[in-house]
Amino acid sequence: MLSAGANMMIWKTQDVLHKKPQVVPGVLMLLASSLIVYQHMTHDGEEHDMLKTFLAMILVQMLPLVALEMKIMSCADPVGLFCKFATPVTLTHAVFLGMRLVYSDSSVESSYLLCSGVGFVGALVTMCIGFRERLACVVQCYNVWGLVALALMAAVGTQAIDEYIEPSDMSWSSFFKLAFETSNSYIEILAFVPAVWMVFNQGNNADRVQVESTQTKRTSTAFFLFLVGFYVSEDLLHAYQAYPFSGLAAIAHIAHFLLLLDFAVYVLAHVYNPEKLVGELRKWLPVDFSHEV
Repeated sequence: MLSAGANMMIWKTQDVLHKKPQVVPGVLMLLASSLIVYQHMTHDGEEHDMLKTFLAMILVQMLPLVALEMKIMSCADPVGLFCKFATPVTLTHAVFLGMRLVYSDSSVESSYLLCSGVGFVGALVTMCIGFRERLACVVQCYNVWGLVALALMAAVGTQAIDEYIEPSDMSWSSFFKLAFETSNSYIEILAFVPAVWMVFNQGNNADRVQVESTQTKRTSTAFFLFLVGFYVSEDLLHAYQAYPFSGLAAIAHIAHFLLLLDFAVYVLAHVYNPEKLVGELRKWLPVDFSHEV
């Protein structure tokens, strides 16, 4: 349990950083956008265009997190949503990490392969032990499978258009391998979209979760331990590796990690301070119900 002093410090920090407009997400999104503009204005050439595309993908990957952080506390049952979208988001991570292991070859760095393998196992352990989810419940995350199917179709379409514009002697096996790799990138970028979809479709009459529930705290803590642990290697390690070649790429990785860390602290602070959260809930619940909270 957090001490009273630590709780007070967390909430003072949260109040400063998350008054509307939300300071941290706004600053980090502005930073990521500025990197793209700077790259576009100061560099030309195919190599620099690839870097600009990478920076744009990082920016797109940050958008769902920003939407989540700015919307989730205005929902009728934020704690329930933490628990509901934990499994789909973790499953999405398990899918793209598993796909990395499938198409990896000798050209892939061992550190990248190791991080992917550890992350894949971590996602499975998080769902089975951290969330205590049954396999049937995991398999029934139809929104995740729909997202995967959409990413696969988009990747095949993208690869077909590229081949049409610039024909090559590529074999069908090479074509589908590239499409598979592209779909993996698409799924990674959209990993938090299931959570965004659930947040923006949450009804006011949804079943509410007990704020002080041990299961709620266990699920939220396991979820963010997995995410922060995974992105420590995914973002910070890659930032370290990219820095000698591109400072902009390293900064983009760090900005993405800081946004994820800010979201994790924001959510866990509410979960571990139920008095504050109940006050938030009363602002959004009907008058009759708010007296029962």
